[in-house]
Amino acid sequence: MRRLLVLAVLSAALWGAPGAFAAGWCGSGESAADRPDATTGAQIHAIWAIPADSPDTFATGAGKLADDLTSLSTWWVGQDPTRTPRIDNATFPTGSCADLSFVKLAEPASAFTGANNAFSSIVLELETGGFANLFKKYIVYYDGPTVETDVCGTGAGDFSSGPSFAIVWLQGCPDVPSDEIEAHELLHAMGALPAGAPNACTAANNPVGAFADAGHPCDSSTDVLYPEATPGVQLSQLVLDYNHDDYYGHSGAWNDLQDSDWLHVLAAPIVPLTVKIAGAGFVTSVMPGVVCSASCTTQWDGGTSTALLAQAAHGKRFVGWAGSCTGRADCDVRLGSPISVTATFGPARIPVALDRIGKGSVTCTPRCGKTFAAGSRLTLHAVAAKGWKFASWTGDCAKVHVATCRPKTDFHISARAVFRKR
Repeated sequence: MRRLLVLAVLSAALWGAPGAFAAGWCGSGESAADRPDATTGAQIHAIWAIPADSPDTFATGAGKLADDLTSLSTWWVGQDPTRTPRIDNATFPTGSCADLSFVKLAEPASAFTGANNAFSSIVLELETGGFANLFKKYIVYYDGPTVETDVCGTGAGDFSSGPSFAIVWLQGCPDVPSDEIEAHELLHAMGALPAGAPNACTAANNPVGAFADAGHPCDSSTDVLYPEATPGVQLSQLVLDYNHDDYYGHSGAWNDLQDSDWLHVLAAPIVPLTVKIAGAGFVTSVMPGVVCSASCTTQWDGGTSTALLAQAAHGKRFVGWAGSCTGRADCDVRLGSPISVTATFGPARIPVALDRIGKGSVTCTPRCGKTFAAGSRLTLHAVAAKGWKFASWTGDCAKVHVATCRPKTDFHISARAVFRKR
């Protein structure tokens, strides 16, 4: 058995383990940002990171990272045929595949010493740099010098929210397959080991040392979350929660990672969400998946809930929703069946055309000129001259039969007051 150092980082766990093979990445180019999502729902985003004074290894690293994500997904489905990690995909000229980001960190390798310090520093920089989505878990491959002897990875996270991070220290354990480290640390980023797990390591059963370790189970060395790795053992030889009684597929009252929002349920119905755009603006979703500047349709796991946000283009305003949502507030949807909404955008200021037939005048409250602030409340008053009386309106006030009219102000105001002699 290989003895590995286990440390605590908040709810984190540090580990050394085994895995990877090679096939490649369909994407192209380096991006320091998270590309627009081709995946809907809570998801797992991958990052290749290097210190400031290290050479750029993304060209070769992208294939390795993409292969490890494939290995992870294949292994997971082999362990649980009903679930798979929901990987963040992007659309490239050659097709849709994993969205891999490349980050050259601001500090040199000398700044990343000690697993706890390195983890905290990298997470802070990544979050500050935009990798802070509440619906994302981040797998980070750090290709820099060893941060701490016998520490192969660090993972920390909450069961129900992100952002959370799983870092693989690539040069820390070169004889340990990286896909196995990835799987182990991702489980920590997803909230393992949850409080209440009966087989958490104690001072008596912990193979790494005589201390309690609530972050790992100690009931079997074949568990992917076990605190110690056996040289030569591949990810395919390990299991996702030995006996299913600690963190995955158990019957206890504590958190079960099988219920994680970051897993795609393979048998779940796929439900379309159609967003129609009228005017100049765009719609996004709180949960990743919708970024529409033109009418679009995205596919979601049935039962997913999210909110849609409308943003008008410069100089325009959001008029309102139609379809499955109405009004101007954020559009909350639950995708139990196909959903279709229309977001309508209009000008920020609208033209005003007021006229009269006969003797009298039309006044505005508040005062209006040739244009008016769209969406604002406006009252028109038809004031007859002496010897004349108000008869009717035409235009936007045609259905109003009294001298006071409050027209809609979304796109234009055109009204004519008709006066008759007494």
